[in-house]
Amino acid sequence: MKTVLVVGREWKFRALLRAQLREEGYEALAFETLQDIEAEKVGAAALVFDTADFKPEEWQPQLTQLAAALPVLIVAGADESLHLPRARVLRRPIRLAEVVSALREIISARP
Repeated sequence: MKTVLVVGREWKFRALLRAQLREEGYEALAFETLQDIEAEKVGAAALVFDTADFKPEEWQPQLTQLAAALPVLIVAGADESLHLPRARVLRRPIRLAEVVSALREIISARP
């Protein structure tokens, strides 16, 4: 079973996405911040990061490093400016099904 790390400050997003991923056959671990995942990132198939309630300087440096090691999917606001070429970005508003579909794509594309 592949593990997906779900990071975001909004508990509803984390809980709903985690439940949906489990229904789809993934092990999903939820965290409030990127600092919380340090021990868990080894062996993870992908990471989903929700930018809501974060300032870019709080996450961009660490997420840039993580994107070099594993596939990263970012859920961002419609007008947010992002500069992470290795990460896939979905813009709000989105449905959970879109997040799961994008995750499947980036996980299957990983060598």
